[in-house]
This record gives sequence, C-alpha cells and structure tokens, in this order.
Amino acid sequence: MFENFQTITIIIASIALFVFGLQSFSKEIEHLGAERLSKWIRKITRIPLGGFLLGGVFTAVIQSSTLVSTLTVSLVNAGVITFRDSILILLGTNVGTTSTAWIVSMNSSFLGPFFIVLGTIISMIPAKIAVAGKSIFYFGFIFFALSFISQAMEPIKNDPYLVGILSTASNPLLGIVYGIIITIIIQSSSVVVGLVIVLLSQGTINIDIAIPIVIGANIGTTSTALMVSLRFSPISKLVAWSASTFNIVGVILMFPFFGLLKNIAVSFSQEPALQVAMAYTISNTFTSLFFLLLINPTIKRLQKHKWYKQSIEDNTPKENRHKDP
Repeated sequence: MFENFQTITIIIASIALFVFGLQSFSKEIEHLGAERLSKWIRKITRIPLGGFLLGGVFTAVIQSSTLVSTLTVSLVNAGVITFRDSILILLGTNVGTTSTAWIVSMNSSFLGPFFIVLGTIISMIPAKIAVAGKSIFYFGFIFFALSFISQAMEPIKNDPYLVGILSTASNPLLGIVYGIIITIIIQSSSVVVGLVIVLLSQGTINIDIAIPIVIGANIGTTSTALMVSLRFSPISKLVAWSASTFNIVGVILMFPFFGLLKNIAVSFSQEPALQVAMAYTISNTFTSLFFLLLINPTIKRLQKHKWYKQSIEDNTPKENRHKDP
C-alpha cells in the first residue's frame, strides 16, 4: 500500500516538474520579447496570413498554445489586434503546438543535462547573452523532467488497473474524452502529449489509444482561453469560443479517418514517439488549413454573431482602432 502511494506521489511530482519546466520556459521566452511584442505583432499582422505565421512560430518557440491563445484573447480585447488577425493567430497556434510532440520525441537521457549545463554556463557570462541562459536552462529542464516521468511510471506501466483504464481508450470516442478531460485538469496539451509518448514508448498503450487522446487534448487546451475571455469584452469571448469550435469541428472531420491517420503514422516511423508526433501534426494542420481556406466565409459568419455586433454597438476600443475587412 505504501509503495503504491510512494509511486503515485513520485509520478505526480515528476509531472509537476514537467509542467513547471514548460511554464518557466514560456515565461522566460516571453520576458525576452515582452517589450517589443506589441510592436512586432502589429508589423507581422499587416502581411497577408501574417497572423497565421505569427501564431505558428510564436507557439513553436514558447512551447505553449495555452499562453498564446490566452494572450491573443487579451490583445483583441485591448484593441492591439483585429478580430480577423486573432482568428488567424489561433489557427496558426494549432500548427505551432505540434512542435512539442517532435521535441518530446527526441528525448534522450543526454539532452536534458546538456541544456541545463549549457544554460547555466551562459547565465554566468558577463554579457547580454546571459539573459538567454535561463531559457536554455528551462528547455533542458523539460527533457530532464520527462525522463523522470518515464522512470517514475516504470513500476506501474503494466499495472492491471492502469492498463484496464487506458485500454478503454481504444474506443476513439472515449480516447478523445480522456484527452479533453486530462488537458482541462492539467491545463496543458503539451504535458498530455508528453505523457502519451512516455506510455506509448513503455508499451503501456498502443498507437490506437494514443491518437484519440492527443487529438482530444487539442480541444481541452482551449479551455484556458475560454475562462480568461469571461472577464473580457464580447469580442474576446467570440474569439475564444471560435478557437474551441475550430478544434471540435477538426476532430469531427478527422474522426472517420483515424484508421488512415494511424497507417500514415506507422508507415512514417517505427519509433512510437515519432508516430504520435506525425499523427498529431497531420490532424492539427488539416484543421488549420481547412479553416484557412474558408477564412473569408468563416469570418463573415462569425461577424453575424451577437457578440460581434454587440462589440460594435458598444464602440469597443478594438473596433474604433481597427476595422476588419
């Protein structure tokens, strides 16, 4: 009994370290560019599809789609970006967040310690480059924590109770629900993807279970932006709800093709982690490109929503400063 309690405590602590590493890395990257952020956002969003590229690259760099989507909701509320640009950024975020899966799939016992030591050394250099040391340190910390999770779960990877619960996720609908619920609780799709890759690599689950869970996580990750938007203007609520709707529709469209998605992932690599990364990337990219191709009718449809009309009637700062086409 005590051994089980000890194992569960270590697993939770390892996951907490992983979350801490992701959050700290995101904050450090955000801190490095905080002063110029609004200026660059204005410049980039003037370029056709600039918002889409910004969302993708920014999410890939800071490793947090939750942070980017929440920041986007805040910026559209403040009038820094237009409604159209906010939608494009969120579509780009869907693609950028897949970078986490690729990074986690490269995990090795050497990467974590290497970047931790490198970051520490750079932080000690008496020059401007020292500010980048913390970012590099926490980047390594992510890998280091992930290896802890893998070691912590080793004793229970074949536990009948755990295997029994996870095996029910072989039903794609249940797998999606698991992904949504776990992501809402943890507030990070990156953590869920990391855990799935660990379990898949250990043989606790198979690719049939892994794909629905990571795709479901893509819906759960929008919950933070939804909660944040409740404190903001109607236009902010519309942006947050749009992000959730896009991901839900994307999962519905992909659902009949889970078998094809699995075949593509398996044929891509024999490495379980890379299979998850490929499936996750295909699903998210498909969703984003689907709505990107239909961006004009999508925007027009959303502009008919009462929240959009209310924002115009209330003369919110966003609509006074920026006019959407």
